[in-house]
Amino acid sequence: MSDEDKAVRLKALAREIRDELGEHNVLDALAREFAAGRLAIAELTQEMAGLKRELEAIRLVQKSRDILLPQARNQYAGRRKAVVEAGMPMPADHGFYALERDGVGNPFRWTGPGQAFHFDFHLDRSVPLRFILQMPQWGGDHAAGLRAMSDEMTLPLVRRAGHRVLDFEGLLMPREALGVTRLTFIAERVSTVTSDSDENATRQLGVPFLRLAVNEASEAEVADWLKAVEPGDTVAPNRPQAAPATTDAAS
Repeated sequence: MSDEDKAVRLKALAREIRDELGEHNVLDALAREFAAGRLAIAELTQEMAGLKRELEAIRLVQKSRDILLPQARNQYAGRRKAVVEAGMPMPADHGFYALERDGVGNPFRWTGPGQAFHFDFHLDRSVPLRFILQMPQWGGDHAAGLRAMSDEMTLPLVRRAGHRVLDFEGLLMPREALGVTRLTFIAERVSTVTSDSDENATRQLGVPFLRLAVNEASEAEVADWLKAVEPGDTVAPNRPQAAPATTDAAS
């Protein structure tokens, strides 16, 4: 803006102020203007102080991260295996009922009362990790439409039948971020069942759980999984055995 433009703008602003103040009670009007200006400055100063505190907090977190991140990488390095079995202590808020046993004494847990159940792991995610969720074969109908999610992505599952068990296999792909890996499974539905001990009590049951294992995936295992899964699959059958998606593959 040129000096001439500034002078014109200054005169215009001065005229606006005189019009706003009026010809009477000029001192009162000026006092109100000064008070309003001071109030605005005070609010702006307070806001800037708050922003400064937030910036200092961010700098402190960043500094701590720069110090701890190399240590965390070393702590996570090599953690590529994990096993959770039904007989282990499991928090109810992860989506599991208490331990039970089937007709021949094998331990298992029902998931519920919601459709989702999850596992939290501290894992080295620098390489692909293969996970297998295992449930008894008699739970096949309950497992129809089972989904898996992690890192806000749906993970396709390959359904395979073994000796009296069903395996649901998936892959956790590598990621840069450190921290907890939450692996969530979502049953398509829950079934309301009356308690054996109390006819007035009911439970919402998802799927019967036996075991979850996570291991580093070999190149052959990754290739096999990719062949078994087609784009858009959520639960796929074992493709080499050519079973339909809703039918257990042959063992």
